[in-house]
Amino acid sequence: MAIRVKKELFLKPTKNKWESHAVLNPTVIKEKGIEHLIYRGVAPNKISSLGYVKIKDGKIIERNSKPLIRPTEKYEKKGVEDPRIVKIGNIYHLLYTGFDGKNAGIVYAVSKNLRDWKKKGIISPRVSIREARKLVKIKKYRDKWKTQEISKSKSYLWDKDAVLFPEKINGKFVMLHRFLPDIQIVKFKNFSDLQDDSFWKEYIENLGEYEDKISLYRRYNWEAEHIGAGAVPIKTKRGWLLIYHGVELIKEKFSAHQKTMYKVNGHVHKFRNKRLPLVYSAGAALLNLKNPETEINRLSKPLFKPELKWEKEGDVRDVVFPEGAVVDKDKLKIYYGAADTMIGLAKVNFKELMKQL
Repeated sequence: MAIRVKKELFLKPTKNKWESHAVLNPTVIKEKGIEHLIYRGVAPNKISSLGYVKIKDGKIIERNSKPLIRPTEKYEKKGVEDPRIVKIGNIYHLLYTGFDGKNAGIVYAVSKNLRDWKKKGIISPRVSIREARKLVKIKKYRDKWKTQEISKSKSYLWDKDAVLFPEKINGKFVMLHRFLPDIQIVKFKNFSDLQDDSFWKEYIENLGEYEDKISLYRRYNWEAEHIGAGAVPIKTKRGWLLIYHGVELIKEKFSAHQKTMYKVNGHVHKFRNKRLPLVYSAGAALLNLKNPETEINRLSKPLFKPELKWEKEGDVRDVVFPEGAVVDKDKLKIYYGAADTMIGLAKVNFKELMKQL
């Protein structure tokens, strides 16, 4: 269903040190015919910053040589990653993952001009994994979360893949996020609510008890390992269109091609061949307009999956990771990270996609 644009990469690493190792996982917002792309750039030391690109009529007309946002705070000292952007009123809201070396949590930043960003801090639970596992009642969550405990050190429950809906629903902000392995949903009046640990402890304790806490569960084989929100939901007459990612664990031995060398900017790299053989694919779902915790339907098969060489070979093999989507006439344009190394662009017939959903 999805057609890669000219089967070429949309964005590659540059000689700028902060993005010379890889570029990936872009978010996009479109205003007055201009697409503003914010993406993750990775330096040789594997620390990530966020870069900026301006696109008009499918062509890049501006690309910053310096990061838009760098890791400046303790909670993100090892990287700012995987952004998602919306505009509500006259304020741009950016959510991204801050990584400090052992904890991954959602960071919130705001801007009025897309250039100057003010970081508002962590909005993920500052609750230890051990405490979270005691609070939650669902066994599959307790089992999944245990794998995130890092070498006996106190680490918080990881929270990633956060996406705001582009408007308030019933007077509240609505956010998709992900404690492994499903996509959860949280509704709140103020962002300060999410910086109160008691809010999150009650939320974790009731996770699974009430249906308004989960938006999407895993359902099909291609998403059986875990799922996560991708692009900002798009409002349609039939519901909220969500482009998301699903992960499948391939139970087979590593094949010879996983040890292939690849080259970026003249530097030769090897695959991380000790990594579990996971495949990341892109999916599509439709959520209820007034109650987006309610799934209307989803595609039973991936919208697209790793097929091209630069989607199958890279820093992390077999990955398409959609994070940006905009409607352009009769097409849905999806910007995605390819093998955690470069950025691709796929197009889907929007009407046909909605018809299938």
